[in-house]
Amino acid sequence: MRLVFVCQGCGCHYFPPVGLVWPDGARASAVWCAGCRAEVVERGIEEPAELAAVAMMLAVRAYQAALAARLQRERAERPDRRPSRPARTARGQLRPGGARTRLG
Repeated sequence: MRLVFVCQGCGCHYFPPVGLVWPDGARASAVWCAGCRAEVVERGIEEPAELAAVAMMLAVRAYQAALAARLQRERAERPDRRPSRPARTARGQLRPGGARTRLG
């Protein structure tokens, strides 16, 4: 699973590279997608640090929620292998009351 970010320019969801660096060496943004990032760089606007921190926090929380839901789904799919009643012990089978009910 990867972090999903929401672009603050166009509102689309996008997956930045894991290290927040694009293959061409350009730094990826936690605030803007690749298209909006190019426009912002042309205008000379810097990425706000507070907004980047909030975007990273929201992406991590969404990742944790997705992981928790996935684990809960996997637990629900596993069958319950516990016995429905306790095991019978040898003492319970050999007591005198049990022998009388069998003979009577």
